[in-house]
Amino acid sequence: MGTSITFASGKGGTGKSVVVVNLGLALAQMGKKVIIVDADVAMANIGLMLGIERAPISLHNVLMGENSIRDAVYEGPGGIKYVPASLSIERFRRLDYDKLKDAIAELEKQADYVLIDSAPGIGPDAEAAMKAGRETILVVVPEPVCLADSFKMKTFAEKQNVKVRGFVANMVLGDKSEIKTADLETVLGVPVLAVIPEDVETRRSTALQQPLFLRTPNAPFARAMRQLASKLTGEKPRESKPSGGGFFSFLFGIFKKK
Repeated sequence: MGTSITFASGKGGTGKSVVVVNLGLALAQMGKKVIIVDADVAMANIGLMLGIERAPISLHNVLMGENSIRDAVYEGPGGIKYVPASLSIERFRRLDYDKLKDAIAELEKQADYVLIDSAPGIGPDAEAAMKAGRETILVVVPEPVCLADSFKMKTFAEKQNVKVRGFVANMVLGDKSEIKTADLETVLGVPVLAVIPEDVETRRSTALQQPLFLRTPNAPFARAMRQLASKLTGEKPRESKPSGGGFFSFLFGIFKKK
């Protein structure tokens, strides 16, 4: 039986979906069976980020009682699996969010980690996603408005008897204008699990539909994802070997042959 983690944010624009996808890849690199669930049913984007825009069966079909959650699981890159949400808005009002918890419990039988990408805010879809997971991790950008919204989110989770394991500080520039990590911990009352640096390649990766973890496996962003995966599993992260190529690699290859 695996564990399920809901990733939540008080507002949009925190890079939550990027964290979920790339963390899933980092966990898969450690040999874990990972299923990512796009529970942001109103603004589905996990499939787009993975380069798969259409899926015959989605989470919408499951929440409408038309299909089993097992029918909605697809193979993704890097050894992960995922459950997409539909890009269609027409069926949005016909969803039964109460079905989500049982669906996640079913996925826990198939994976070591089920990562749930929740809708931002505290609407019915976000509430269902939060209740469906065994624990919640907040994704926070270190700026005042996001911190205020994150505190509301944490308070909301506690009222729902949901365990908040901690938070991820995302898009960190290291600028003096940002709220310090220690201050984020004090206000939110939960520990920081990872500090993810801002990476200019994030937007490009989204446009190319290629996860940043796979495009730049040795960048600070990828290393931070491995550290987060290590924190969750309690195991040492597996560093990616530098790719070959370049003049010095060429010379090394010549001398090695000799």
